[in-house]
Amino acid sequence: MKLYSIYLSLFILFLFSISTVLAQQISGHIYTESNVPVPYANIYIQQLQTGTSTDESGYYFITVDPGEYNLVYSALGYESLEIQLFVGDEGVERSIVLAESSVELEEIVVKASKKNPAVEIIQKAADNKKKYLRQLDSYRTEVYVKATEEVERHQKEKAVAIVEEDVPLEQQDKLGEAQTNVPNINLLEMQVQLNFQQPNRFKEERNAYKVYGTKAGLYVPMLGKMDMNFYRNLVFPRDLTMTPVISPISKTAILFYKYKLVASEWEDGILVHKIKVTPRKVGNSTVEGFVYINEDLWNINRLELSFPKGGLKLYDKFKIEQIYQEVGDSLWLPSRQVYNYQTKEGRKRTFKGNTLIQYKDFEPNFVFPDKFFGREVAVTTQEAYKRDSSYWQTVRTEPLAAEVQQMVTKRDSLEVIYNSPEYKDSVEQVFNKVNLLEIAYDGVSFRNHRRQQQWDFGSLASFIDFEVVGGFRVNPFVSYFKRWEDHRRLYTSASTSIGLRNGDFQGDVGAWYFYNPKRLSSVALDLGRSFRSINPYDAYINQLSLSNYILQDAVRFRHRMEVFNGFYWNVNLGYTDRQSIDRFDGTSFINRVIDETEVLEFQPYKTFISSMYLSYTPAQRYMTEPNRKVVLGSRWPTFTLSHRKGWDGVLGSELDFDYLEFSISQDVQIGTLGNSKYRAEVGKFINKENLPFIDLKRFRESDPILYSNPLHSFQMLDTSLAISSAFLEVHHIHHFNGALVNNIPLVKKLKIRAVAGGGLLYVPNDKFRYEEAFAGIERIFKLGARRRLRLGVYGVAANSNANNFDTSFKVSVDVIDTWKRNWDF
Repeated sequence: MKLYSIYLSLFILFLFSISTVLAQQISGHIYTESNVPVPYANIYIQQLQTGTSTDESGYYFITVDPGEYNLVYSALGYESLEIQLFVGDEGVERSIVLAESSVELEEIVVKASKKNPAVEIIQKAADNKKKYLRQLDSYRTEVYVKATEEVERHQKEKAVAIVEEDVPLEQQDKLGEAQTNVPNINLLEMQVQLNFQQPNRFKEERNAYKVYGTKAGLYVPMLGKMDMNFYRNLVFPRDLTMTPVISPISKTAILFYKYKLVASEWEDGILVHKIKVTPRKVGNSTVEGFVYINEDLWNINRLELSFPKGGLKLYDKFKIEQIYQEVGDSLWLPSRQVYNYQTKEGRKRTFKGNTLIQYKDFEPNFVFPDKFFGREVAVTTQEAYKRDSSYWQTVRTEPLAAEVQQMVTKRDSLEVIYNSPEYKDSVEQVFNKVNLLEIAYDGVSFRNHRRQQQWDFGSLASFIDFEVVGGFRVNPFVSYFKRWEDHRRLYTSASTSIGLRNGDFQGDVGAWYFYNPKRLSSVALDLGRSFRSINPYDAYINQLSLSNYILQDAVRFRHRMEVFNGFYWNVNLGYTDRQSIDRFDGTSFINRVIDETEVLEFQPYKTFISSMYLSYTPAQRYMTEPNRKVVLGSRWPTFTLSHRKGWDGVLGSELDFDYLEFSISQDVQIGTLGNSKYRAEVGKFINKENLPFIDLKRFRESDPILYSNPLHSFQMLDTSLAISSAFLEVHHIHHFNGALVNNIPLVKKLKIRAVAGGGLLYVPNDKFRYEEAFAGIERIFKLGARRRLRLGVYGVAANSNANNFDTSFKVSVDVIDTWKRNWDF
C-alpha cells in the first residue's frame, strides 16, 4: 500500500511538471495614443472565457497553454481592440495601443456580447469582499419591516358565513358589509432598532409589531439570524432553504457560475457594472439573476437573485432584491431588501408574498455598554403590540398600497367590534350552544372569555375505546383549560374507563401548570389506574402482544425549569403498584391475528422511582416577549446527563437500583454537501441490587417495512433487547439535499434527494455488537400551500455477532413541522 501511494504521488507530480513546462505567458503593456500607460484595462481570452487586467503601470501577464487565441483589450473611455495571437513553446510579449472612444462617459460605456470582462470584475469584487464584510466594528440602525401576502383564488369557493353565525342581529348588516369588502390580504408590520457588533453579534429591539390576518405564509426573518450577506462565501437562511447557496462573488464562484457583462452605466458619479449570473448546472446551491458591482470600489451596489425551487422549504418561488447605499466616506451598507415569494395550493389558490426591509439612520461605530450583547438576540417591548395607526404612519418608510390600506382600514374598524365585550359575548353564546353533531361526534365545549377558560367533554363516539388487554372499553372524558394574560396556562383532565369484557374500572386524573413562561417552568401531577406497556416505544407488532402489558396504579409528579440559559432541570417522581394481568381475560380479535395469549406473571410489588435530567445547550439563543421566552436554538451540541433510581423501602418500594446515562446530539450543516444529525449515548447500571425485569434498559425492535426515526432506533434489530449492563449507542443520518443527485444528468429532474447514515450498538459485558448502514432516496411532495410530505425509500445492511449479515428495504412518511420549518429527522 505504501509503494502504491509513492507511485501515485510521483505520477501526479509528473503531470503537474508537464503542465508547468508546457504553460507559457502572454505579457505586455497597454498604452494610449499619447504613449501613456492604461491602468486597470481588461484583457479577455474568448476561448478560455477568462482574462486579467493591467496594473497601475499598464502591465499585464496571463499564463496559457500553447495554442491560438482571440484576445479582447478594453478599458473605460477607449475603443476595444480584438487581436488573434498564436502562442508556441515560448512566451509571447505583445503591447497594445488603444484609441480613445468617441462615446460620452455619461452614456452606456460597455455593451457586452462576446467581449466580456465580467469574470475580471467578479474576481476583483471577490478580492475585496473581506474588506466590505468587516467595514464597521459596530453600528445601530432603525429598521422598518413590512410583509404582505395576497391570496388569489382561481376557483369559486363556498362562502363561510362566520358573521351571520356569530354576531347579534343588530350588528350583522354592518359587519357583513365590511367583511365582504375586505381584500384577501395578510399583513405584518414591525419597527426595530437593530444593533450590531463584530464579529457577528446582533440584537433586535422590537418597538412596534402588528399583524392583520395570518402570518403563517409570510417570510419575516429575524434580522440577527438572517443570513443574506452575499459577501460571505456561503449564504444560508435556514428558515428558507434546506442547503446553503454559493455567493456569486465567493472565491470559488467561477466553478459554479457563468458571468456576462450586460451593461456598464454611470450612476451618481460611479460606474456600475450589471453582470448576469447563471449557474453552470442546475442545483440547489446556486442562485440566478443579476449582480451590480461598483467600478474602482469593487463592492456590491445591488443584486437581484432568484433561489432554486428545489432548495426551498415551503415556497415555490423566492427572489431577493438587495440595495446598498453609501453611508459616510466609502462606507456601503444595506439600505433596502425586498423578498418576493410565491406558492400555490393546486389550482385553487396562489399565495403571493412580498417582504420589505428598509434601513435608515445608521449610527456607525456605535459604542454599546458592556454586556449589551448576549444570547438574547431579540426583545419585544410591552408597548410594541399597542401601537395605533397614527404611530405607524410616522414610522413607515413608504406608504401602503391602496388595496393594503383598504384592508387595514376595514380590519381596524372590525377589530373594534371584535374586541368589544358585546361581540365576544355573542360569539361565546353561539359557541356554547349544544347540538346533536357535537354530542355524537365532535364533543361539547363551553367557553368563558372573561375568565379565559374552557371546558371540553368527549363525544359519544370517543366514549368507545380499544385496549390490547380485553378489547373494547367505555371511556368518558372531560378537560379544563385556563389561560392568564401573562401566558401562564393550566390544563386539567379526567377520564374513566370500564372494560366491556372484564367489567374492570380504570381511570386517570391529571393537571399540568405552566407557571413561569420566562423560565419555561411547568409542574404536573397525575394519578390513576391503567394497563401499561413495559416498552411503549417498542415495535408496533410488539405493542399488540399481551406479554408486553401490566396493570399499574400510579401517582406521578413532574417538574421542569430552565435554571439558566440553555441549562434545563427535569425531575420526575413516581409511585406505582405493579400487578400482573393474569387475572384478566385479555383475548380479543388481535390475539387471533398474532396468535399470542401469554402474559407476564409475577407477584404484585410497589415501586418508588425518581428520575432527574440535566440538559445543557451552550450558546443557546433566544427571544424575549413581554411575558415569555422563545428559544431559537444553538450551533452547539446538546449534552444530557440523567440519573434514574429505584428506592428501597420508600413507601413500601421493593426496588434498589441506580442507572446513569449521558448523551450528546447535534444538527450540523456541512456547507453545500447537506446536513448531518447525530446522537451518541452511553449508559450503565451502577447499582442493580434489586432490578426487576420491567426496569431494564430497552432497545426497540425494528418494524418490518416501516423506517423508524434513525436518531432513536435501529432499522434491522430483530429483537426487543433488554440489558442490565453498560452500553454504547450511536446514530447518524446525513441528508445530501441534492448535492449528489444534482451531478447526474436527467436523474436530477426527478427531484429526489440522497440520504445515508448508520448506527452502532455495543454491549461489552454481553459481548454483543450490532452495526447497520443505510442509504436511500427521498422526495418531497406538496400537500397544500405550505404543507410538505416527504416520502423515502431506503436500503439497509446490518450485521451483528449474533446474526449473519442481512439486507432489507424500508419506507418512511414524514410531514414537515410548519412551525419549526423542519422534519423529524
